[in-house]
Amino acid sequence: MALALLLVLGAADTGRAPMTAAMLRRRLRAARVESAGVLGHDDDPPTGEAIATMEQMRLDIADHRARTMTEELAAEATLIVAVDSGTARVARARFPEAAPRIRTLGELAGTQRDIPDPFKMQIGAWLAYAREIDQLIAAALPRIREHLPVHAAPDDEPAAFFEPPAVTVAAERSEAAQRIAQLIAVAAQMPGVVDWAAARGQIEAALDRIGATPAGPGDMVAAYTGLLRAALALTPPPPSPGKLAALADAVVHLAAPITTEALAAFSARLGGWTST
Repeated sequence: MALALLLVLGAADTGRAPMTAAMLRRRLRAARVESAGVLGHDDDPPTGEAIATMEQMRLDIADHRARTMTEELAAEATLIVAVDSGTARVARARFPEAAPRIRTLGELAGTQRDIPDPFKMQIGAWLAYAREIDQLIAAALPRIREHLPVHAAPDDEPAAFFEPPAVTVAAERSEAAQRIAQLIAVAAQMPGVVDWAAARGQIEAALDRIGATPAGPGDMVAAYTGLLRAALALTPPPPSPGKLAALADAVVHLAAPITTEALAAFSARLGGWTST
């Protein structure tokens, strides 16, 4: 039996929508996940920033091509997930018969949060918003499954996406944060000896572990580690003492839940990173 269609709906279907669809496909195997838009950018490829962001998350959307939402797609979709409330309003107005099946990602995740459109923003914003979308998807999965047919096959969700016990999460996260701090400290103490490429690889691996273990719905760690990845990408080798100090300051926050204030402060700092 064919899988039910879960349609992710965005504005142009070149940024948040194909990114969200790709992240949903990685987690959800009981549905056919596709995307569409409401602005009529048919056959346009994803933006370069969207492609690069997904590459950082080990996903490939380069072959995606935008398409416009149609009556046929609206009728076929079991669930339509709008990337924000504005898109949802447009879709409900255009396709009133599908309105009961249109939900925003934030709504399904139990929040009023709409992820802003990062169009024309720097890559750091794209990475931060992509990590936040992934967090919303994780929170929304139980409600998404409720909309799928009862005969749908169980999800083959990677073990890394299951939430470990809180004590284990805290211990592993603290250990990974300490590891990053140690790598940065050694790089600062022995600038001519440390292989920064190797150290950066270890830092990014630790960031993967930390970003995948939020302490709760209010923990902005996925977005914060996305910003740290962007900072690393903007740090040419060998890193200057100023950049290493800035990285060390940012890493201090990783062991505890990341607040919106901490996220906003680091995002602002990232804007002037090249002059650090």
